[in-house]
Amino acid sequence: MKFKTLLLSTATAFTVAGGAQAADLYVAEPVDYVKVCDAFGVGYWYIPGTDTCLKIGGYVRFDINLHSDTVSVASGHSGAWDFVSKGYVSVTAQSMTDYGPLTGFVAINGAFGDPSATLNANATIDEVFLSIGPLLAGKTGSTYDYGGGYTYDGSDLDSDKAQNQIRLSWAMNGFGLMFGIEDSRYRWGTSSTNDMPDLIAAITWSQGAWDGKLSVGYTDLTTGGAWGAQAAASVKLDQISPGSAFRVKVAYAEDAYSFAGGTTTVTGSYWSALASFKWYLTPNVYAAATYDYVDNPVGPDDWQATGQVTWMPVHNFQVGVEGGYRDSTDAWFGKIRLQRDWGG
Repeated sequence: MKFKTLLLSTATAFTVAGGAQAADLYVAEPVDYVKVCDAFGVGYWYIPGTDTCLKIGGYVRFDINLHSDTVSVASGHSGAWDFVSKGYVSVTAQSMTDYGPLTGFVAINGAFGDPSATLNANATIDEVFLSIGPLLAGKTGSTYDYGGGYTYDGSDLDSDKAQNQIRLSWAMNGFGLMFGIEDSRYRWGTSSTNDMPDLIAAITWSQGAWDGKLSVGYTDLTTGGAWGAQAAASVKLDQISPGSAFRVKVAYAEDAYSFAGGTTTVTGSYWSALASFKWYLTPNVYAAATYDYVDNPVGPDDWQATGQVTWMPVHNFQVGVEGGYRDSTDAWFGKIRLQRDWGG
């Protein structure tokens, strides 16, 4: 009898202990797992405990530059060659509101090249802006600009500026309308009176394989009011091979040299043109070529031709070779690039 009582007591003890452990597990703090967010495209995930979706992108790049112009201040050249290492990280935060998507974007980069040149820099903010519905405020690509060639550096002879700005944008049925008010100092420096910001308007379209942009800009320089206009279009050439494309762009500016890619600060009529082609030889190899030209009202015209071949042996990693020539400096240049991307 005593033995039976002992067994019952032991079983009861185990039952109570097991129930206590089960209760402890039941009241444990819940784990808030990271969840995929597909509301804004690929690569987003919810910040745990919020309705905000986050995306992290970037790249690490190593360039070997070769050139005959050993006095080029813009690229920090100190000889016929140099190495440049660069890192870039971007963070995009998005959530949906009654007024449309609420977005915050920050991009940071740092480049390390010639130790005695400005190219050897600590991390700096490259872009930073917020937007809600049609309103954008911050520093990003100018409302006036469209994009350069398909080669690595796009073009040295066209308008390509990051501007502190306020922008309104609307899009419907493949067409868009944009108005921008931009800080004139970023484009013109001391050539601007700073009495008023630059005023920009643009129309965009995207229909099937085509997209394009028509933009106009007005500025107040120390020489007086000046303006420029630019038209650009791109077409996808998937019938040749998926990913292939062609781009053309023309610009005209009256006393506003930067709107047409000019660099001299004198008054006059400037115009420029660009054509670029990208051809995928295989799904992992593509070739690109860019030719750009700018008319100089007070001196020799300038043109530049660039060619490039890029191989992507694995996803998000590329190896490329580029070469070109610029007329105004009578200089050739070349580049070997290794780059690892992530996050789109």
